[in-house]
Amino acid sequence: MWSFSFPLIKIVLDNGVPPITLAAIRSIVFIPILLFLLIKHGKKNIPTSKKDWLIYLSIGLFTIILPGILQNTGMMYTSASISSIIQTSGPIFTIIFAIIFLNESADKKKIIGTIIALFGSISLVVSLDENFNLFDSSVYGNFLILLSGISYAISSIITKKGLERKKPLQILGFSSLLGFIVLSLLSLFENPLNVIINLSIETWLAIVLLTIFPSFIALLFWYEAMINEDISRLVLFIYLMPIFAVIFSYILIGEIISIQTILFATLIIIGVAIAQKNTG
Repeated sequence: MWSFSFPLIKIVLDNGVPPITLAAIRSIVFIPILLFLLIKHGKKNIPTSKKDWLIYLSIGLFTIILPGILQNTGMMYTSASISSIIQTSGPIFTIIFAIIFLNESADKKKIIGTIIALFGSISLVVSLDENFNLFDSSVYGNFLILLSGISYAISSIITKKGLERKKPLQILGFSSLLGFIVLSLLSLFENPLNVIINLSIETWLAIVLLTIFPSFIALLFWYEAMINEDISRLVLFIYLMPIFAVIFSYILIGEIISIQTILFATLIIIGVAIAQKNTG
């Protein structure tokens, strides 16, 4: 489902929706969830301590706000396929953070596999042209995508700790509400009302699909899985994301992958196989 998001984001951006406005709209889906929680459980779900609000705000910052801005802006300058591959750099930072802050174990095969997969991902961040121009627009876009991957890595660590205190739906509801408020305020600089009024049916369909599947369902599944599994093991599956993203990008927007992309994607699969071999 996350792989599906990359071509959809590209479609929406190419149809004139500004990056921050898109991020804000994707967060709207969580408001009904929050209302459901409040209606069903009332005051029991309302955060009462500064620590709870800090957790929600931190998760909202690193899961909703920063990735939404960085990823959407970055994809204005690079392709959906390459964006998905670069995003796979996030797990290496997640594993490092998990070992440092969560005391999770790290074995040799996990480290070797992660390094191989990371090499395949990072090699595409600097996409030099025939003149070896390091400062073209695609490199700028790729760098923003890399930063969004690091942001997701930080959010995984914070969320793992937050799940010790709160349920997945609570975290989704309140962190996304805070993210929506901040993104909505920032989107005012993009004149969002005028943009929304003139959206085509195709664009609205892409936004609805983005909101329901990658934003809500995939994130909820991810939080549920994090409750009983080590983050450093779960994030390795993210290395499979580009494979599906390349397929979806070809089907939906006709992106043709290069031999170079196939090579680095193969390295990613090899890395996953090595890292997962002795886990279970």
